[in-house]
Amino acid sequence: MTQITVEVSLPVILDILSISTSLMLGLLFIASKTTNRKANVILGLFLWSLALEVFSSLINGLTEVSFQVLESSLFTIPFLFIYINQTLNKKIKWVYLLLFIPGILSNISSLHLFEYVFNISLLVYILYIVKKHFKKVKDYYSDIENKTLSWIKTIVYIFLFFHLLWIIEDLVGLQNEALIEYFVDASNILTFFMIYWIGYNGFSQPEIFKTSLFLSKEKKETITNNTSETKKQFLEITTIILDDKLFTDTDLNLFSLSIKLNLKEKELSKLINRHTNNNFYHFINQLRVNEFKKLLSSSKAKRLSLLGLAEEAGFYSKSTFYTAFKNLEGLTPKQFQNQLKKSE
Repeated sequence: MTQITVEVSLPVILDILSISTSLMLGLLFIASKTTNRKANVILGLFLWSLALEVFSSLINGLTEVSFQVLESSLFTIPFLFIYINQTLNKKIKWVYLLLFIPGILSNISSLHLFEYVFNISLLVYILYIVKKHFKKVKDYYSDIENKTLSWIKTIVYIFLFFHLLWIIEDLVGLQNEALIEYFVDASNILTFFMIYWIGYNGFSQPEIFKTSLFLSKEKKETITNNTSETKKQFLEITTIILDDKLFTDTDLNLFSLSIKLNLKEKELSKLINRHTNNNFYHFINQLRVNEFKKLLSSSKAKRLSLLGLAEEAGFYSKSTFYTAFKNLEGLTPKQFQNQLKKSE
């Protein structure tokens, strides 16, 4: 009979906390009823798979002999990959199910070396997807705070560091088994941090978990290359945006603006890129900065704070406002206000 000896120590406590928190968060994501429910279910399965990994490691560390638990280390990263694609509103292909075949095979026979190659390759590809998303998000949103998926990059880097540790552990363990304990402790701490990092982002960035990014799916458009025609069209839509102050809508994105202008998203994006040599994010925030500067000289400046004026101009978050203003004016809003007062 297998004997389990429980020794209360910091690594064991961290593992128990990691397992219980992963199971709880996974259940919360799976049970959540939002428009991004499919992605949340996948994220919940990712957390449960991670919990099973930690449990397997913990139970084998507490027993004198190897304890057979479902091996989930080759399921965890595929769940993360599919979650990101679903959150970015990409079509989930049936071929993605093939990513789980190595995990199934690993429960039949050992795929130790292949596990490293498979997971690292998929993690690098996830970083590539997030990088492409970061370039695209400014073409769609006027406020990109909490929409860049930078928290996903943190998770990927932790997983990559895990694999580096495990590879070194395998090499070092051949020479000095005593050092393995330090690598195990480092893995426990990082796992604990990563699980709470996911939980933190789940509560501090709820919009990511409530809805998918890039909501519309358009058919391919044919855009005219006649510069004079498109210039005229761009000037017309800019006039409408300014006259109706559409840029002051704090939730404005490419999709909502295209509806108001009765244009296709891709057509609107092409017009902005071609005639401003910039993206949607910079175009809208330039208009907002200009509006903010006007408001500084208006009667509203006497009863509203700088952030209040920024909100009137259409800025949703303080960070986006300060970043946009500093990039365009080379000064902070406060410095600009002080200069304005001196010149009066």
